[in-house]
Amino acid sequence: MVKQTNTPIMMLFPIENAKKFSDKYLFLGRFLSRVIFSLKYDLQKSEIHIDPERYCLASLISAFIYSIMFIFVGLAFGAIITREIGVTTIIIMIILSISSFFGMLLFHLLYPKLASFQIAGLVDQDLLFALRTMLIQLSSGQSLFESIKNISKSNYGQVSKEFSLVVRDINSGISETEALEKLAFGTKSDILKKTAWQMITTLRSGGSIVNALNSQVEALVAQQMDSIKAYSAELNLWTLVYLIVAAAVPSLGITFLVIASSIGGSGIGPEAVILIVLLSMIIQMSMIMLIRSKVPKVVK
Repeated sequence: MVKQTNTPIMMLFPIENAKKFSDKYLFLGRFLSRVIFSLKYDLQKSEIHIDPERYCLASLISAFIYSIMFIFVGLAFGAIITREIGVTTIIIMIILSISSFFGMLLFHLLYPKLASFQIAGLVDQDLLFALRTMLIQLSSGQSLFESIKNISKSNYGQVSKEFSLVVRDINSGISETEALEKLAFGTKSDILKKTAWQMITTLRSGGSIVNALNSQVEALVAQQMDSIKAYSAELNLWTLVYLIVAAAVPSLGITFLVIASSIGGSGIGPEAVILIVLLSMIIQMSMIMLIRSKVPKVVK
């Protein structure tokens, strides 16, 4: 599989620089990597080729940079709310800085797991068409190896990359079952893992690969239909929540602030209104991204 050298999303410290760390600075990263013991496997599954302790240290540095940036963000928010740089502004700066540090550190440490799920989703998205193509080729008399080789050379995205590993292993001299075993242990997709094991069992028992793939294709179609129905039902709830956040909360919030300020004898300035509108926009964009992330990974 092609090695990934790009820096993970939102990390401000390049991974390539992290690979050049001196060993004497790795004690902090080593401590974090021991706490999050699954990070080593998540990095492998997400194709981020770096030692876990170096990745953890890079995450710490990136989170620290974010905390410095949010000091200035806290200064801006504090000046807008209090209209002066005082104790309240300093408290806001400290809270935002500390929150951003731990928030981004947690995000960086969880990113490999999220990335591995994304790769698995890419496999699941193209797997149905790939299996149908294999089914047609096997039914027409092609061998299993030739069918896998054709899939690896076709435009099936992540599935073609996974199958190219199988072709490489078979060409190196190992058997088809051993190559499929490596695929089953190394893939991020539970569906492809199940398909590989089903093919292995069929090869060892001397059964029909065509029948095994046909049953797997039918199960995939049924699973995708169920996921679409579940997403459609969930989307109704998210639509209601989005309408509340987009329309009701900003208007009611501004109304409440106006009433509270009139009772307290103070006024509400345009800065507070702008701040509420900006926060509402950020929440709306976050919800849109969340809803998009829940779209079922089906064939387009």
